[in-house]
Amino acid sequence: MQSDATAPDETAAAGEPMHLSLPPAERLEIHDMAALYGILIDDRDFAGLSRVFTDDAVFVIRPSRGRDEVRLNGLDAIRNFMDGANHPLAHHVTNVVAVADGPDNATMRSKVIATLPKARAGSADYRDRLRRTPQGWRIAERVVTFRTGDPPPP
Repeated sequence: MQSDATAPDETAAAGEPMHLSLPPAERLEIHDMAALYGILIDDRDFAGLSRVFTDDAVFVIRPSRGRDEVRLNGLDAIRNFMDGANHPLAHHVTNVVAVADGPDNATMRSKVIATLPKARAGSADYRDRLRRTPQGWRIAERVVTFRTGDPPPP
């Protein structure tokens, strides 16, 4: 499906790259994909992650509170990591914003609220680079930053 992503985003500041508006149907597809990630992880349906990530996707968890950075290259590596990871009880993906960077590329930002055992919760930011594939929009790169109370990265 070719995009009609042609109208510049009029909110871009001087000197910043112009972004293209996404048609409503594509925006909805991207929002559904963002929500699907949480559903697939919560259901432990790691095979289904092909509906969210490209085959060559990069998945990065930024270092925080003494934890080293995690960098995964490729869908199989992401699936293997998820299969062995300690996950929250539930992922609630919210605050999804996507803008086109060209006809076949977009940037998405979202947040996740994670329900944890013992009535606790956590939060993280997702910064994604998206790519249009024959199967639809997919995440080509995801950078996860846990919200720990530390200052955000630059």
